[in-house]
Amino acid sequence: MANISIRSFGGISPKTPPRGLQSSQAQTAVNSGVFTGTLKPMKGLGTSVATVVGSAQTIYKFGQDSTDETVGWLSWNSDVDVARSQINGDTEEWTFYTGDGAPKAIRAGFTSSPIPLGLAFPTAALTATLGAEPEDAATLVQETRAYTYTYVYKIGARAIESAPAPSSTSVDVYPNQTVALTNFLTPPTGYVATHVRVYRTSAGAFLYVTEIPIATAIGSGFTDNVDPENLAEELPSLYWLPPPDTLKGLTNLPNGVMAGFNSRDVYFCEPYVPHAWPDAYRQTLDYPVVGLGRMDTTLAVLTKGTPYFIQGSHPDSMVVIKSDLEQACVSKGSIVSLNNSVFYCSPDGLIALTHGGSINITEARFTYSQWQEQINPESVDAYHQDMKYVGFYDNGTTAGSFVYDLSTNQFTLNEITADAGYQSLRNDKLYLLKSGSIKPWEEGADLTYTWKSKVFTFPLELSMSCMRIEAETYPITAKIYAGGSLIHTQTVANRNPFRLPVKATRDWEVQLEGTGEVFAVAMAQGIGELSDA
Repeated sequence: MANISIRSFGGISPKTPPRGLQSSQAQTAVNSGVFTGTLKPMKGLGTSVATVVGSAQTIYKFGQDSTDETVGWLSWNSDVDVARSQINGDTEEWTFYTGDGAPKAIRAGFTSSPIPLGLAFPTAALTATLGAEPEDAATLVQETRAYTYTYVYKIGARAIESAPAPSSTSVDVYPNQTVALTNFLTPPTGYVATHVRVYRTSAGAFLYVTEIPIATAIGSGFTDNVDPENLAEELPSLYWLPPPDTLKGLTNLPNGVMAGFNSRDVYFCEPYVPHAWPDAYRQTLDYPVVGLGRMDTTLAVLTKGTPYFIQGSHPDSMVVIKSDLEQACVSKGSIVSLNNSVFYCSPDGLIALTHGGSINITEARFTYSQWQEQINPESVDAYHQDMKYVGFYDNGTTAGSFVYDLSTNQFTLNEITADAGYQSLRNDKLYLLKSGSIKPWEEGADLTYTWKSKVFTFPLELSMSCMRIEAETYPITAKIYAGGSLIHTQTVANRNPFRLPVKATRDWEVQLEGTGEVFAVAMAQGIGELSDA
């Protein structure tokens, strides 16, 4: 005798015809937690931990060393990328971000008073004027010198140093002869400097002479009478340009490096010097960059054409490699770095870039048109939690979310929507912004799931007379379809079998709705056969 047995529950695969699905796969899986084999409800959002004023597109929790989820929330009304500093000895939680005008920096206690991430350099050379010649000048050997200076911004525990001014005109200086330096400039609008550092050439390199307050330098200049043996370190910031004002996609890499992009250019900062972005480190690709991801020391660059990997332990020796999978990225917000892979949405599906080979995860589940119409990949903003890729979409008709579970390879849909999100490693939670409130994902009340089975097809027409549902709690609503039509709806209150209407057909389906965990479903032609199903 024929029967139907469902002992494991899975996600959807719209590309597969309903009768071609595996017995555990679903035609519909909404709010369905099928990641452990049973059918459980996904949960709604938890209790609000904070509120946000305005129409925020980005949220971030400052104070990452604290588990207090009610404080430290920052928000922006634009697409902002945030990276915590990797500065040696940082005790102020310096944090940097792009996407809200020029790149900016904040620190503990001053999150509402950002400063520019970089520091502009002086644009005019110093004027060097020789002092009186020593009386024994005729017996002395002159030294040819040039001078430069840098801006220094001392803030908190940091001393941010700019690239140097253009070199001054060379002067020939006798031993013990002074040199008066003038033409120290005020920093450009938007930048602040508290000091200047003066350097002069010796043996072909600029060496440190002194540091003085910038007000003193601008008002009175500086007279150099430092003996050669008292010169200090070589100028470190020769190529330390500020990042471009249009830099986007700020991303942390190991070894103290940050990366960002603008148009087709990818930029890297000096290791552990986040305000310094040497132009020599820039890499230019053949497609406009959409966003960045990371895999160990590798930067994944997602473009409007081919993805790229940029690899290396130091920005001065980075190597650019084209991905083995030619899939454009259509949504910067869909990029998620997870489990040593980078995931993103392409026109064809959800892509996973890995060192071992890249794949279209949803290729077997969605056709191109299904992916475009149901998910609308250009609309996706995504995050991750507990080895799950959580994407939020709006296809113009329906807004919702989908969950791809890396551990079980299941794909389900969800009715939850969000305006922004933030994944906290410290608290191991995904926080979502919805209607001005920040709430943890999967910590609210049980959502009502809808799970519809495959079409079970038999060679001959037959009648299923009874059904049983094994669940942890009841009630469960069961809808039985025969020949494509709904023939019965049953509110199931316990594990006892129940009768079905008489109907002979080849095709049978079952749809479950509820909040109770379901372990198994059985349909049979007779009560005695349910134990075998």
